[in-house]
Amino acid sequence: MKVRSRKFNGRCGRHKAYNPAVDGLGGIRGACPRCQLLLEIWETSTRLNQLIRKFNPTLDDVDRPRPPEALALDPRQMTLIEWP
Repeated sequence: MKVRSRKFNGRCGRHKAYNPAVDGLGGIRGACPRCQLLLEIWETSTRLNQLIRKFNPTLDDVDRPRPPEALALDPRQMTLIEWP
């Protein structure tokens, strides 16, 4: 099952400085519906991450796994440091 493959960069057009992670509910001015949606999206994504970590506590999704071929050195690549 693929769940977290979407990157979302959302801002309110009227309140561009509003950040739901920092400002929270108290930072919404004038009951702006777009700011409220941003807060709801942020709270839902936080809850989703908590549930995924509860389901699999060993999951480490902070660092992206690198493919194994990127770790190996290419034997065709010459080095300028080593002398024969």
